[in-house]
Amino acid sequence: MPIETELKLQIDPRHLARLRDHPLLKRAKEHATRQVYSVYYDTPELDLWRAGIALRLRRVAERWTQTLKAGGHATGGLHERDEIETEIAAPFPNFDGLDDSALAAPFASLELRARLTPLIVTEFTRKSCVLTPAAGVMLEASMDCGHIKSGNLTAPICELELEVKAGPAWRAFQVALQLLDSVPLLVDDRSKAERGIALHLGTPQAPRKSPSSPLSAGMTCNDAFKALLLTCIAHYCANQRGVLDGADPEYLHQLRVALRRLRSVLGLFAPLFPAAVLAPPGAETRWLARSLGEARDWDVFVAETLPPVAAHYVKHAGLTAMIRSAARQRDVATRKARHAVTSVRGQGLLLSLGAWVSAETWLEAFDDAQPHALHLPAAGFAQSVLDAALKRVRRRGRDFAGLAPADLHRLRIAAKKLRYATEFFAPLFDHKAARDYRDTLARLQDVLGAYNDAGKMTHLAEHASSSLKGAAVSEARGIMLGWSAGMQHAGTRHMRRSWKEFRGAAPFWK
Repeated sequence: MPIETELKLQIDPRHLARLRDHPLLKRAKEHATRQVYSVYYDTPELDLWRAGIALRLRRVAERWTQTLKAGGHATGGLHERDEIETEIAAPFPNFDGLDDSALAAPFASLELRARLTPLIVTEFTRKSCVLTPAAGVMLEASMDCGHIKSGNLTAPICELELEVKAGPAWRAFQVALQLLDSVPLLVDDRSKAERGIALHLGTPQAPRKSPSSPLSAGMTCNDAFKALLLTCIAHYCANQRGVLDGADPEYLHQLRVALRRLRSVLGLFAPLFPAAVLAPPGAETRWLARSLGEARDWDVFVAETLPPVAAHYVKHAGLTAMIRSAARQRDVATRKARHAVTSVRGQGLLLSLGAWVSAETWLEAFDDAQPHALHLPAAGFAQSVLDAALKRVRRRGRDFAGLAPADLHRLRIAAKKLRYATEFFAPLFDHKAARDYRDTLARLQDVLGAYNDAGKMTHLAEHASSSLKGAAVSEARGIMLGWSAGMQHAGTRHMRRSWKEFRGAAPFWK
């Protein structure tokens, strides 16, 4: 079955003219402008969508085509899906000729066919051209500008699609990076159909938590490395739009989790590579994680730390002033985080990672004539990685009762890395044993995280009140200092209990 491969990028309508005038597109061939009208069919219960199938009828000029898309995935803006496209004589679904297709099964049901109805309409102007950046490579660049409709609801369309007609998929990322130098672009994992379904349902996409590990028995280390990287990139992209829209601070939290998990993958697999191979992605993901960190700290302080304090000191003038100041600091930090995400450096990181993973460029560091560890089974490597991570946690937690706050912080980081490793490699071992161990480790990480957040309270309170004056403000600082100390004292008991529980847990990989 034919596979459609295309990179999707959102663009602000204000920059369309600059994109069209980019030398790369100016030199392209076969320029064309078309009016495109599409209708997406499904049942009222969305049976096709829930089965991972999109049925689209499209009119360009007087010609109608029917397209079925299914399966595949979208990661880092690169969409790869099975596709069957046929010309039809009338603007109604036509299922003739699907008998030999893997997509035919759902449409064998006459009852389903009868319930199909148009749910989504897209109308846009498409300006396209053909790029040939290298021998044997052909991309179709399409700039689509219009709207999506479902019932009385509409949403704008303004995007660039780079469809790979010939050559490797990483070429699309390469072209996008060239365009990004001159025009702001935003990597997007959402198809028009996906955006249309969200519009039809009337519910915005919720923050996406980290997905389950993609690993399975029989994978090599290289298979595992690539699969985990793709999963982390997809997790990041799924929350990127939510951060920019500002709907829920959980989007930012999940964005940081995706970056931490990605950095953890790089760290866990580092023993298999020369140091120089992982240095560039490691440095750039570290920069982006730090750029988002301040905003997340203020989110926690404003939304989680201050409310219970304020509830105990209702109408305290100093606390009220501190809360207002903290909210302003949060807004500033949030704007900085969004700028980092949408910046050339932030989007360039996503595109570079996409190209790196798609081409598996890291293999160039090895001699093809010699077997290397990347070709060995992932299960054996996982055991050695988990052993090392566990050893590090135990070493950090030695003499637990006497650990200073800085030592507890290092223990928390080590525990977090072990938890990510257990989540990544769990499918290679007994499911129940891995789940129980992960839950025990999660409880330890949670109490260490709460203790760390309590320690940050005084620093953030000082920062929030640094420009404020008066006795009430000084009193508010004292309240926050006492609250922080109380939380840390209470948290110590929970930490000791969780540490003892963790020490008694049997590693599931042994």
